[in-house]
Amino acid sequence: MKKTILGLMVLVAFASCTQTEKTGFVNNSELINDYQGKLDIEEKYKLIDEVSKKKSDSLGRAYQQEVAVLQQKMSSMSEQQQQVAAQPFQQKWQVIDQQIKAEQQKFQADFQTEIDSSITEVVDFVKGYAESNGYTYIFGTSDVSRSVMYGKEANDLTDEVLEALNTSYKEKK
Repeated sequence: MKKTILGLMVLVAFASCTQTEKTGFVNNSELINDYQGKLDIEEKYKLIDEVSKKKSDSLGRAYQQEVAVLQQKMSSMSEQQQQVAAQPFQQKWQVIDQQIKAEQQKFQADFQTEIDSSITEVVDFVKGYAESNGYTYIFGTSDVSRSVMYGKEANDLTDEVLEALNTSYKEKK
């Protein structure tokens, strides 16, 4: 009986040692930066930023023209009259400046939210990819953070996963 139990234990130990786990790695930076979803977000916000800059420039030019007209009028005014005349323009600029800054903050927050969402999509996709392709582990690495110090080229799944990720994105679009 003891020999049978011992034999079974050796057999189980041997069987567990022969199981190999399927692993691979991806370059996180390349995967995220080349993900079409992220590229589309960047393009969208680039256009929004250009429109916003044109609007800000237009407001700035209009304000400068008003200031130029005011300065011509102020040349014949006393110092006290100049201060009284300049105050509404200073207040107007403060409102415009606050408006521009609020739009920039909203732009940055919206952009960051969408970028974070696309990164989450990539992470979720890699998880699903690993599960559907029988991987026990898919490690991530990048130029900044080297969690994989060495990996055989055959285990680099970056291009394969990126292609599948972009295909999935195009199908959803």
